[in-house]
Amino acid sequence: MKKYTNFTKSREFSRQIHDVIPGGSHTYSKGDDQFPVNAPAAITHGKGAYIWDLDGNKFLDCSMGLTSVCIGHGYEPVAQAVCEAAFQGTNFQRPAAIELEAANLFLETVESGDMVKFAKNGSTVTTAAIKLARAYTGRNRVALPREHPFFSYDDWFIVSTLCDRGIPPAVKAMTATFSYNNYASVEALLADNDHDIACIIMEPVKFDPPKDDFLQKVAALCKERGVLLILDEMVSGFKWGLNGAHNFYGVKPDMATWGKGIANGFSACALTGRADIMELGGVRREGDDKLFLISTTHGAETTGLAAMIATINAFKQHNMIEQNWANGEALKLRLEQVISKHELGSSLQLIGYPCLFALVCRNPTGLPDDSFRTLMMQEMIARGVLFQGLFYPTWSHQQVEMDLLVMAFDASCSVYRRAIDVGTTDGLLIGPPAKAVFRKKI
Repeated sequence: MKKYTNFTKSREFSRQIHDVIPGGSHTYSKGDDQFPVNAPAAITHGKGAYIWDLDGNKFLDCSMGLTSVCIGHGYEPVAQAVCEAAFQGTNFQRPAAIELEAANLFLETVESGDMVKFAKNGSTVTTAAIKLARAYTGRNRVALPREHPFFSYDDWFIVSTLCDRGIPPAVKAMTATFSYNNYASVEALLADNDHDIACIIMEPVKFDPPKDDFLQKVAALCKERGVLLILDEMVSGFKWGLNGAHNFYGVKPDMATWGKGIANGFSACALTGRADIMELGGVRREGDDKLFLISTTHGAETTGLAAMIATINAFKQHNMIEQNWANGEALKLRLEQVISKHELGSSLQLIGYPCLFALVCRNPTGLPDDSFRTLMMQEMIARGVLFQGLFYPTWSHQQVEMDLLVMAFDASCSVYRRAIDVGTTDGLLIGPPAKAVFRKKI
């Protein structure tokens, strides 16, 4: 396969952008420290499952904009809907007519909650859910799983990570943690009548499936103890199904949060929930104390809602969920065959579901290793696949794209095999390994 070696303009871009944007990007997981040195520094455009960088290199996209691009880059029916909405005006002094249409369609589609509030990013809606839970229960603390990497850039979540600089120490007492799939750890948090837990927030599933009716048990315990259950579908929504992973597993939360892949890369997020909870943020209960929920000028911008409506319609029209699962299952099987061919079964492991799975990279001792992970990223990128560890099959990933991905993976595994045999990435990895987003030191 052709190897990509020209990143001249990318290197210059990296040198310049850190002078004007802290971190060099607006999402830490897109930063230079998250990729090998041969990664493209900036993307100029995308089409379908492909993107192009500043140097004209063409890459197959594996994670599709952090899984926000759920159909394909530049998908014309969605782009056309956005253009038409923009020409009609994007923001008005009163609610746009499209807001009611979008709300009804979204609630009907996700089958979760009685009311919905739209916003532009996930942190806005998860933090709104926390505020509602505190108001509804009269309690203060939030409980979340240690294993789930991100819920919000707001203090209530970031204080639970290593990156807690700039957050008052008193905030830390407001967040408690438990372990996903460990029901006893949840029980322990709620055992005391004075637990002060307002809500439990977690993703319905990450890569490990819920075991022993974990979700159902937690939901029942929350109801018994007067704690609200918030299930975050930011990643899992429109992947496990249009109605999310919680419906896939048959559990009903009090509130759910949605985003990323509900508008094919355009900015649209949502909070759904029971009417008696959501109405706390309304203005119809005269005489009640007012709860200031989400109030954002651009939260219901017409272009994002138009993109969401067109995305939902496309998913339904083409039965995309079923095809994504089928393609992902076939791809996962082929990749596992490649791993077996190179006798890397103890070093490379695919985890997750056909609709979204990840590669765990281990060193010769069997431990996950950033150097070895970065080596795999480096080799995939060198062969024209922009790879960060995730495999997210979309409507744009058809047979040609699957074949290209498997070929690149096969060639990359040959290099990985050499590193395992010599016990190190020295001499194979160019530059430093990628780092964790949440770390104490830069």
